[in-house]
Amino acid sequence: MKQGSINQNVQKENNISVVLRALRADAECTRIRLTGATGLTQPAITKIIGQLIEWGTVSELEGVGNGIGRKAARLHLNAQRYRVAAVRINRTYINAAVYDMAGRLYDMDSREISSEEGAEPTMERLIGMLSRLIARAEVPVLSIGVAVPGPYNYFAGRISLMSGFPGWSDIDIRAELEAAFGLPVFVDQDANCGALAEMWHSGYEGNSDMLFICADRGIGAGLILESSVYRGRDGFAGEFGHASINIFGPRCECGNRGCLELYGSTVALENLYRQEAFNPMEPDSLPENTAAGEILALVREGDVAARRAYSKTVSYLCFGVVGMINTFNPATVVFADKITEGGNLFLQVADRTFREYLMPEIYDRLQVRVCTLEGDPMLMGASVLAYDQMLQAPSVYFRGEEG
Repeated sequence: MKQGSINQNVQKENNISVVLRALRADAECTRIRLTGATGLTQPAITKIIGQLIEWGTVSELEGVGNGIGRKAARLHLNAQRYRVAAVRINRTYINAAVYDMAGRLYDMDSREISSEEGAEPTMERLIGMLSRLIARAEVPVLSIGVAVPGPYNYFAGRISLMSGFPGWSDIDIRAELEAAFGLPVFVDQDANCGALAEMWHSGYEGNSDMLFICADRGIGAGLILESSVYRGRDGFAGEFGHASINIFGPRCECGNRGCLELYGSTVALENLYRQEAFNPMEPDSLPENTAAGEILALVREGDVAARRAYSKTVSYLCFGVVGMINTFNPATVVFADKITEGGNLFLQVADRTFREYLMPEIYDRLQVRVCTLEGDPMLMGASVLAYDQMLQAPSVYFRGEEG
């Protein structure tokens, strides 16, 4: 094929992708609004919409207008026609689900896991979960998106280190799932997936930079810079859970000392709670190992020891985030995952920490909030990852039998 033909095909795919993204973001879209949103000419829009209608990807609905003159036809993206499977691998559980392009959840399965089980048997369980979900799907599943804990080498396709759960660095998750299902598989670290979900489904202003913090047993950040995920050269951008906040601190599994994960994670919360709940005057008061979920419930109920431990943990986490804010100067910081389940106290501590350690010019203009997406935002983000990658070649994925 000649170079000119290749360039034309690439441009055609890009234009279709731009239109589909605009339709996904605007439920009241018309051809005129598409022209303004995409920068494409009206003839180009007409041609692309005609093709998308032929594929069944888009429908024309009753017009919208101000009551004067002919109403413009509203264009509807038939998101329910397309399904992807989404997976989230965590240190203590695996979630799998089926979503459509609008973020609607159709089916889901979840299983608790442990490091004693091992990575390979856990992978086998995951394949079984996905097999059942895909078999039950009402329409064909087109691809699989996977959210994994970091550090994840995006370009090598492997988890470099899952603290507390060895063995995953030996597994090529993408290759195993593609071999099992014959579908395209897209993998990224969980915080990046969460950032994508926030960008697609929370009314996020795509022209603003965003920092998405995912904190549970591990800590990571998804960076949205100029409306795109920033991954760095090898995909390790945002892996600040293994940045040291205490060079004289304890040794971390990664080999570093005083990593943020040792102070600002739910593992750290569990350790701090044992210290706070212990009364030296009563040697028998040392509590048994208490899971983070139980401690967070105590925080919401007002338990003094739990709230002290939680406040310290969140303070450490946010102190680590200060460096990220100073480096990237985002417009918005969004927190998500288990660590945020302490009720209103989370944002109170976050605000206090940022007020103390950020320059006033940065603090005053910074928006800080907790992710409000329903369910598991990182799991939903795995589906967004899949759709985002599929939109790189829309004619391959969305034309269906018409092509």
